[in-house]
Amino acid sequence: MKRVDLALIHAPSVYDFRKRGYVHYGPISDVIPSKPIFDMYPAGFFSLVSYLEERGVKTGIFNIAAKMVNDPDVDVARLIRQIDAKVYGIDLHWLVHSHGALELAKLVKEVTGRPVILGGFTATYYWREVLENYPFVDVVVLGDAVEPVLYQLLQKLEKGRLEELEEIPNIAYRTMGE
Repeated sequence: MKRVDLALIHAPSVYDFRKRGYVHYGPISDVIPSKPIFDMYPAGFFSLVSYLEERGVKTGIFNIAAKMVNDPDVDVARLIRQIDAKVYGIDLHWLVHSHGALELAKLVKEVTGRPVILGGFTATYYWREVLENYPFVDVVVLGDAVEPVLYQLLQKLEKGRLEELEEIPNIAYRTMGE
């Protein structure tokens, strides 16, 4: 697999849906044009990739949800190990993705040890709860149309300038465990 600066990862709504046997997906799954496990990644990924690639940031989209739906035997930890990225971004747009996004973020941190970023409407709304309760999430990108913010964040992370993150608008992050 090619090396990327940023891996944009889409998680299933319920991470362990393959083990549970039965999951009640709820009424929202009837209105999403996808499988009930919400295997379609957000359209905003295209905008992010376009913006970042134009600025020299190698970016890849990895739809882990679709891989899990299409291959019941896929080893997700092995799959994550094959994604060679400096930073991993996971969408937490819809509340229904909370379980899957957070479990995948935890796995990514365990497997790679690299920075994990969450973004999306739900991540924005619940940024404090995410950072207080899930130590494997390093940064939450807040709001919509975050391309310039994400670019600035990646620049600082690549240079190891974590003390300069406060200069970036619309992010929430943990520093020195706080």
